[in-house]
Amino acid sequence: MNKCIFILLFFTATYLKSQSDSNGELKIEGKPVKWDTLKYQKFSRAVIVGLFQQFRNFNNTFEQNITQDSAGVSKHNYVAESKLIGGIDLSYDKFSVSFGIKTQPQQLSEGKGNTQTFNIGLKIGDNRWVLENYYRRFTGFYDKNTSNYDTAFKRTGNYYLQPNLKSSLLMSRFMYFTNYKNFSYKSGFGCDYRQLKSSATWILGGSFNVYTLNNDSSVFPIKNRAFYNDYGSLKGFQSVNFAGTAGAAATIVIFKGLFINGYFTIGPEQQWRSYNLGNGYRNLSYISWSGTGRFSTGLNLKKFYFLFSITNDYNLFNGKNTMSISSSSFTQNVSLGWRFHTKTPHFYQKFMKSKVYSYL
Repeated sequence: MNKCIFILLFFTATYLKSQSDSNGELKIEGKPVKWDTLKYQKFSRAVIVGLFQQFRNFNNTFEQNITQDSAGVSKHNYVAESKLIGGIDLSYDKFSVSFGIKTQPQQLSEGKGNTQTFNIGLKIGDNRWVLENYYRRFTGFYDKNTSNYDTAFKRTGNYYLQPNLKSSLLMSRFMYFTNYKNFSYKSGFGCDYRQLKSSATWILGGSFNVYTLNNDSSVFPIKNRAFYNDYGSLKGFQSVNFAGTAGAAATIVIFKGLFINGYFTIGPEQQWRSYNLGNGYRNLSYISWSGTGRFSTGLNLKKFYFLFSITNDYNLFNGKNTMSISSSSFTQNVSLGWRFHTKTPHFYQKFMKSKVYSYL
């Protein structure tokens, strides 16, 4: 019995030694590991192929603070519903690309009109920090609150449409994860990491974004423009924003495969606003709030993964005695895929030794 224990300890020590340097530091492919391998796993040497389906909404809510309106007649919630998009994700190490291959057409019979969308994004960083960049543009909105002021809605079911209304959001968001050695942000919203045990982290970061809204005429129906005084002729709005944010994220893992993940950030935002009132512009500076909320769940195994996620990015443009605008970008995503483990190509080994790679 003692001999068996000795042999087991010998082979365990030999294995650990082969994975470490002379100082006992754990290494993978000759490089020090910067995370707790018992907490999460990184798939840096796997070709990852996935399929996804995605659905996005973009909401712009207008509410006047001038005249009392308990019935909500003057409140407008312009919604753009994007088409269901299917596509492919391809990932290897720190690089990933995704593109749509199939689109499901909208159902115009629901009286919501037609929405045209354009989306592009780029993510940079590792598990310590992430820089997320994206641009989203939506053209064609319907007013979800049409029934509050249009008595014909119950009979026709047709919403008040703004087919030429365009709204866009250019976002660049930085997030640093304080507990990156134990917590993997990308395991809940990507495919190149896998959280093995439950963990949590604080998030510190900031963002820069530009929000725009433009129409060929007033964004409000004629019957409701009087509620907004001189803002009733509003044809366009733009806000350039800088924010500092903080929050937290957590992942609950069951049997090293099933997981539930969520995070929330919020912070003050400096806003430089420009209102296009048709016959002139009004420029104002405000301090408001912005943030992000995300939720994901699924099954993340060594080779196979299935992810479902919900993301809500929001900005508040409040005017205490005039008008408040809120923007919300809501995304639902379903993806599944397979990791094909492979050896590192020779040319990529050379690239990994370069200074460019060390900065990624």
